[in-house]
Amino acid sequence: AVMIGRGALNIPNLSRVVKYNEPRMPWPEVVALLQKYTRLEKQGDTGLYHVARIKQWLSYLRKEYDEATELFQHVRVLNNSPDIARAIQAIDIEKL
Repeated sequence: AVMIGRGALNIPNLSRVVKYNEPRMPWPEVVALLQKYTRLEKQGDTGLYHVARIKQWLSYLRKEYDEATELFQHVRVLNNSPDIARAIQAIDIEKL
């Protein structure tokens, strides 16, 4: 048994990296996860909690993905869930 913890916030597929020696998830797949998360979270959004969680996750992702830094810089000035969701949904995964 391995304790993964917050490392999974840095590398979303960390359990598979450890168990099967797989490469870390490519950035386009991470963006797809972020997009899915913003869609799911929007359904139960209660305000600033969602905003803080997205920003925190992006902050962790910056430790492993250089691309996350640019997205974090863009999102960190946004104050509401709809704006953050639009910014993340606007990313074209095919062009990454």
